[in-house]
Amino acid sequence: MKKLGLFYIALLLIIVYLSNWSLAQEQTQEHFSEGAKMRLGKGRINDIKFSPNGRWFAVSTAIGIWMYDAHTGEELSLIAVLPGEGRDVTAMAFSPDGRILASGELGGVGRLWDVTTGKPIVTFKEVPGPRYPDLRALVFSEDGTKLIGASWDNKIRVWELGENTKPPIILHIGGRQASWSTITLMQLSPNGNFLAIAEPSAQTWKNKNFPIKLWDATTGKQLDTLTGHTRWVKSIAFSTDSKTLVSGDEYETIRLWDTATGKLKATLNWKRGTTTYALAFSPSGRFMASAHRDGAKLWDNTVKPKQQTDDALGDYQHTLEFLGHKDHVSKLIFSPDGKTLLTGSKDGTIQAWDTATGNHRFTCTGHLEGIKGLVFSQDGNTLISLNKPFNPRGIVQRHQWNTNTGQLLSTDFLTGSRGPTPMAISLNGKTVAARSSGGRCSLWDLTTTPPQVIDRFSLDGFPKDGLNVRMAFSVDGEMLATGGEDGLVHVWNLIESQKIRHRFTVNGHNHWLGTLAFSPDGKMLASGDEDRTLCLWRVADGTLLFTSTAHKAWVAAVAFSPDGKILASGGNEIFFWDTATGTQLRPNRRKLSAQISTLVFSPDGSTLVAGNWDGILELWDVRTGGLLSTHTGHTRWINVLKFSPDGRTLVSSSFWDGTILVWDWETLKKTGNR
Repeated sequence: MKKLGLFYIALLLIIVYLSNWSLAQEQTQEHFSEGAKMRLGKGRINDIKFSPNGRWFAVSTAIGIWMYDAHTGEELSLIAVLPGEGRDVTAMAFSPDGRILASGELGGVGRLWDVTTGKPIVTFKEVPGPRYPDLRALVFSEDGTKLIGASWDNKIRVWELGENTKPPIILHIGGRQASWSTITLMQLSPNGNFLAIAEPSAQTWKNKNFPIKLWDATTGKQLDTLTGHTRWVKSIAFSTDSKTLVSGDEYETIRLWDTATGKLKATLNWKRGTTTYALAFSPSGRFMASAHRDGAKLWDNTVKPKQQTDDALGDYQHTLEFLGHKDHVSKLIFSPDGKTLLTGSKDGTIQAWDTATGNHRFTCTGHLEGIKGLVFSQDGNTLISLNKPFNPRGIVQRHQWNTNTGQLLSTDFLTGSRGPTPMAISLNGKTVAARSSGGRCSLWDLTTTPPQVIDRFSLDGFPKDGLNVRMAFSVDGEMLATGGEDGLVHVWNLIESQKIRHRFTVNGHNHWLGTLAFSPDGKMLASGDEDRTLCLWRVADGTLLFTSTAHKAWVAAVAFSPDGKILASGGNEIFFWDTATGTQLRPNRRKLSAQISTLVFSPDGSTLVAGNWDGILELWDVRTGGLLSTHTGHTRWINVLKFSPDGRTLVSSSFWDGTILVWDWETLKKTGNR
């Protein structure tokens, strides 16, 4: 009788959502606000799952779930969480009959989707807890009558599925402190009985002991602590029968564990310091796959005779290697019949491989992440984006887009750029300033193929492991401002050979810098820090023109009006300043929905555009200081805003959701939603 619950749900959906929509024929529908013309990029890859019949595979991203044809790689549809309703889709699971897809989101929201119609069936909003208790793992029970979810707030939730889905049964994981960190690994076993958690802490780093804790997902009680890894555990996966757990760490080993006893079954010791970023078993258990910086490896337990070599893990023998990605492989999944392996990479692609021959089958593109900079060509027809993936940090990528059609024109990589992170790009798109660990920085020439390092420089006295570097080019590209955790602001000249020379250093901050910006004429420089201090400097001699602590918290963004007469600063509030007198203009007392992350004035100076941490675009009237409208299209942190040279197009990018939105400015400013 329990199995009838899902049947009734599916039947109800067919009646309620009758339409001529079909998964194989429906064109992708975009989900964003009025005024947005197109989206560039599909969002970063969070999870990949095959449908039980092997016809499709789903890719969860920061903007929704993309459905692909599993035989051709053709993009079929986008099942999107509506703007303002949800965030990153962090986990997925297909029901045993393949009719329903469950998704878990950042924010703790869970949903059931009808795979045939792409419509939501049920939304689980009963999840209490912190602001972002995201669901990290989901699995259906074997009979399809229950959905089990695990989240980082120490809870396992069990939803009974039927005609009237009730609030979940909540099991508390005892003896563990909640952590929102993305480095926490959580995996539910396919049968829903086990939960494995690998989570580094200060103690594990100190002792060089990185345990994996195994929990009973039906009771919430801890079963075992699996010890042996001496380096950070980067990947874990259960076998389809849930009897085996495999774990891989940073540089050292891959280990097989017996889930019933917690005993170590086999160990592979890497000889070349190889990091294992993802692991997966084929449904039959014959194959295991491991993902690395240089590609993926296939392991087969049917090879005879068994060879106990450096490339053997118990009965699993290394047989094939899949090379073709330009960056780390971070996701792996086998098709239900085990004949295909999908590899998802930080290079923005998903590639399909034949497990029998190793032959490449197809490539799906467009899954970007870590966007750091945008710049238009002089005619406005081309947009250049720079991005660098995170967790793990990958290679800097440059993409060129046609802003009229949305077509991706080209992709290349900054050679040898695995360490540096792009922090600023000149307005003409020719030069990039980047930083690596500590205070080491570099300039890159983007006019060469591939891009080359022009010069290197360092921020003296900068903490060795400091990450909080800020950089900004002047409008003419002839100056660069830099700053970091020590609160010092450095100004540099770029001479004719594009080499960089230090000009002066000023000190007006006691905490790390949150933002830097030159005025349009290059005569002033604004800086803001985490301790609510805003400074305005004269670039000619480094004189401090004015300083303010009016902000109640971090000054996260600054921007000058086109004529340089007004300075806007944003954090938990927005202020307008007269740059000639240092006085505050038009106090803004409106409470913001989220912290401001980036600011830009419209070309005519009448409107201030703000992007915030919740992915919302806000338009402010510069004359009155009032809020004109809000627009949702991104799901998280908007970090770059740019106008085209003719002022007709605005582009916004989100570092976290990995997409760029192209807005029609005339339509956007006429839309009065709030």
